[in-house]
Amino acid sequence: MKLDTAIRETILRDAEVVAGSQTLDREITWVHMVDHPDIAQWVKPGELLLTTGYNWPSDEVSSRNLVRNLNKVGLAGVVLAVPHFREHFPPEALEEANRVGLPLLELPWDVPFSEVTHEILAKIINFQGNIIERSEKLHRALTNAAVSATSLSDIAAALTSLLGRFVTFTDPAGGILGGSDSVEALTVLEPQFVAAVQGGSLPADFTVMQRPFVVVFATEAALLHRIVFPVRLHDTVVALIWLDLAGNETQELDARAIEHASMVAALHMMHQRQLAQQEDRLGYALVAGLLDGEFSASAGALERARVCGWSDSKAYRVCLVLLDEPIPLTTEGLERRERWVESLKRQLRARKLPELIAIWLNQIKFIVPEDASTTSLWEALSDKRSAMAISRIHTGVKGMAVGAQDVDALVPTLRPGRLHQFDEILFPRALMGDPNARDLLIERLIGPLSEKRRGESLLETLCNLADEGFQLANTAKALGIHISTLRYRVERIESTLKLSLEDPKVRFQLQVAVALYRLRED
Repeated sequence: MKLDTAIRETILRDAEVVAGSQTLDREITWVHMVDHPDIAQWVKPGELLLTTGYNWPSDEVSSRNLVRNLNKVGLAGVVLAVPHFREHFPPEALEEANRVGLPLLELPWDVPFSEVTHEILAKIINFQGNIIERSEKLHRALTNAAVSATSLSDIAAALTSLLGRFVTFTDPAGGILGGSDSVEALTVLEPQFVAAVQGGSLPADFTVMQRPFVVVFATEAALLHRIVFPVRLHDTVVALIWLDLAGNETQELDARAIEHASMVAALHMMHQRQLAQQEDRLGYALVAGLLDGEFSASAGALERARVCGWSDSKAYRVCLVLLDEPIPLTTEGLERRERWVESLKRQLRARKLPELIAIWLNQIKFIVPEDASTTSLWEALSDKRSAMAISRIHTGVKGMAVGAQDVDALVPTLRPGRLHQFDEILFPRALMGDPNARDLLIERLIGPLSEKRRGESLLETLCNLADEGFQLANTAKALGIHISTLRYRVERIESTLKLSLEDPKVRFQLQVAVALYRLRED
């Protein structure tokens, strides 16, 4: 129980705080009555000292030293019974107590110390009993969650149901892994957690955190306080658990709850990792399911994917390495493929990228975040005999399957020792008469314009630009619009397609795509 609570709720309400009012949040663990010449040797941290002042030093130096020593011990405060042996604390004691922040209280002599002791200790015992009772409920709920939870969000929900406050799990970089709030709300909150981790609010080494840590989040509405604690697997921090606070102070139950939940989460994540390792041994089933379009997007499956480093809300590219090995693979070919895979894993780990790999015959497919440098990765891996294809950027479960189709379509045109981007090869293949490439080219350059709001006007504008050789004045006249309106539409087309109409090669590709689109539609 805190000292200010005791002042509000016990007989200490009759006392007057005469010094150290700024530190009344000190925790009281016991009440001790001492009148001894060497008081500091008889008290312990957290105790509230009751004294008559009979042996309080009479000289100024000793009085100041006693205040400093009592504060160094870690007392919750000192209560002096007045007036009898002393009218008040000495002025030097008040001055020193205010300087070091030790609370001093003066209590009327006619209030028995036994009543103070009884009321405060009863409060402490009741408080501890309540904590134990709620901790047992917490223990049972989290134990049940450990058995029945299919995701970290289930564990967070179990904790929220007991504490009445939101709980969030993030990876060590601040990325959301799950929580008791809605998916939409967690997505909005993710930048806050990332900023808190990267902004220096937390210790650089999470492994040194032995107790929950309070972090302040500056939001538009107000300052929000959360406590955070690491989730450890062996000596590695694999996640962070965050608990919203009602105020800016951590209660004992909060600390117990978040520490217990971190252990339950660690067991859960260890189980998920074991499942992922089993899938790895069974032929990289997780990644293969994503790329084959057979991934079941259940909560448990999505969480296993997140544990492995893949999130359905982030953008990725699918890469395919075609090994220079004949089919069927020989024993030597299998060994060379394994060495290639190990080399790939080392390069991915060095770049802190997820190891999302699938193997099929003489092909190695893997998934990398959109901002990963595939060029530098290929330079580190290339053996001058293999080739690598890179898909377009895709998001979500369906997007991974489309990315796999991108690289599969490039396989016939791959050349040893070279890196091939999807867009780089798509146009030549379309010119060579490949019907799949033609459809993909139309989808790439025409499809986004028809999907946009008022897309028909953008598509009509592009068709007229192609017909007029991208002459703006002639195109504006053909469309019957002002040239400023045309320039605005051109900017929207460039933004939608993510290319520049000033590039002659791009203009040629667009003219071909428009012609193919018209042939297909007619």
